[in-house]
Amino acid sequence: MSQKLLIIVLVVLAVIFLITLGMSACQGSGDPNPGRAGAVDSLKGLQGNRFLEIGDDAGTTCGLVNAVTLTVNGLCAITLEKRAFFRRSTRVAFRRCIDPPACQTLGQFLFFQVFVNPRKGPTQNDQIAGETCYGTAIGREGGTITLNGNATISLRRPGCPPE
Repeated sequence: MSQKLLIIVLVVLAVIFLITLGMSACQGSGDPNPGRAGAVDSLKGLQGNRFLEIGDDAGTTCGLVNAVTLTVNGLCAITLEKRAFFRRSTRVAFRRCIDPPACQTLGQFLFFQVFVNPRKGPTQNDQIAGETCYGTAIGREGGTITLNGNATISLRRPGCPPE
């Protein structure tokens, strides 16, 4: 009798899960809209809330103004070490800083190349000329971000604002 009850409960939970999954997938439209995210967009909420800061788990060959301000003159790299198994990804967001070290005035990148090479996952190679902010993430396995250009950048605690 208890086995039948257990099977019934499991079937009911599976049906509820499938209905919930179907409802969230139906919310998505052809246009991305943060207010009506589909199932795949909902998974983006699982990103870590740890933002890049130069220190214990991250080092750099770039010029270091402080833990969140870097000077890039030509080619330099930021290296992120592997983190514990249950940790989430490290989010990376930065803007061009016009008046270091205060970094109150932010501006567009004139020429700036970013190459992201995580230890696991696909690489990214982005030219962000004309952009005001750049954001990505590196999984807990760590990796390297290679920067190429001439700018002072300010690592951001909140991610890039939506444009």
